[in-house]
Amino acid sequence: MTGAGGARRYGRGVIDLHSHLLPGIDDGPPTIDGTLEMARLAVADGVTTMVCTPHMAPPYPHTTPQRVAEALARTREALAEAEIPLEVLPGAEIAMDWIARMSDADLRAASLGGNGRWILLEMPFQGWPVGVTDLLTDLELRGFRPVLAHPERAGGVQSAPERMRDLVGRGALTQLTASSFTGEHGRMARQTARTLLRNGMVHLLASDAHAPDRRPPGLSEGLAGVAGALRVEPDDVRWMVDEGPRLVLAGGDVRTPRFGMSMPARPVRAPEPRPRRPRPARPGPPRSRRPQTSR
Repeated sequence: MTGAGGARRYGRGVIDLHSHLLPGIDDGPPTIDGTLEMARLAVADGVTTMVCTPHMAPPYPHTTPQRVAEALARTREALAEAEIPLEVLPGAEIAMDWIARMSDADLRAASLGGNGRWILLEMPFQGWPVGVTDLLTDLELRGFRPVLAHPERAGGVQSAPERMRDLVGRGALTQLTASSFTGEHGRMARQTARTLLRNGMVHLLASDAHAPDRRPPGLSEGLAGVAGALRVEPDDVRWMVDEGPRLVLAGGDVRTPRFGMSMPARPVRAPEPRPRRPRPARPGPPRSRRPQTSR
């Protein structure tokens, strides 16, 4: 439903589990003014909580949990001064090839919401990550569980979406980008998002917001796209932006609904029998039958 001023409302409010909101720390907004503008857009769309997940990856070697905590404190102060009712929580979007450089303490600090368990892993845009199953096993042994960010935008998934089935079967959650359903990331991303969704391999939806004018915050259009792909109402898939992220932030086990596969299958009509055509009569006089003789 839509509230006053056109803002989207979702009952308790929406949690955006993946955003680049913190100023001057990665490829998000360079200044606090951009952060505040993004926050206003998020609130206008019904978002009540944003998890700040700056990149921890080779291009950003100085993005440490300590630096994230400092930027988060400044952002909270600025939001309070601007009277923007948005809760912001810590996190990180961690490249798979960066995990080996992080201690268990660093991973706990970089976990979503600081819960110490669920971490956001970035699916690489090019190729398929060799050794990803071993990585997930190692993380589990260290006490962590993965949320895989934007697989629909990864070339290795676009070429073979069924690859994700094994990772989901190993307990990974998948988080799709809301704007993939609106076509912002191209036809293949949109098609792959729908394929993953309809085959029960999607759990969470987030904005992956970077700037007020470049992939801005907001989830309502993406959620409508999810609902449209499944031919249901947006409230029927609200788990992806409300209860699901809430469970992740609590740091416990997450039992996920099977979006797509749980939907009733369309009835299949049996093909109608084709009418038999009469054989054309042979030309000429009718042929006489020879009498049969016993042998």
